[in-house]
Amino acid sequence: MHREFSIVRVKQVAAQWEFPLSWDELETSPLAGPFNQLDQLRLDVAVGCFPGARRTRDGRRAWRISAHASVLEAWITSDGGLFLEGETSLEFVHEFFVHLSQTQPHLVLEDGITGVVHNERSLAGLVRHEEAISLPFELPEVAA
Repeated sequence: MHREFSIVRVKQVAAQWEFPLSWDELETSPLAGPFNQLDQLRLDVAVGCFPGARRTRDGRRAWRISAHASVLEAWITSDGGLFLEGETSLEFVHEFFVHLSQTQPHLVLEDGITGVVHNERSLAGLVRHEEAISLPFELPEVAA
């Protein structure tokens, strides 16, 4: 399935909020601003260390990540944004997001198609839900 995401940093207080959520639900912006140059470099190195990542060599700070049937392109813009796009599963996006979260604190992932914002935990719940849909039986609820 084609997916589009952006990864942004939120203020420390916002990292404790209940996710998933929509930016439209909020009165004030929880965003901590764009990634500075040092954070961009850290993210670039982290993306390059992810298994299956290869530099695109198209003039952007971009990587193409391939694994199994998934292809994900990740690029860091000059103004400090991090975007993901590709034909991939949510499980693969979750693995990648967890990997980046180990490098940079207080990250959230915004689904570019639905506008819903996830932290690591809510994204894992979405992955579990998507997997459960394809099963011929029901999974038991997991205690929070």
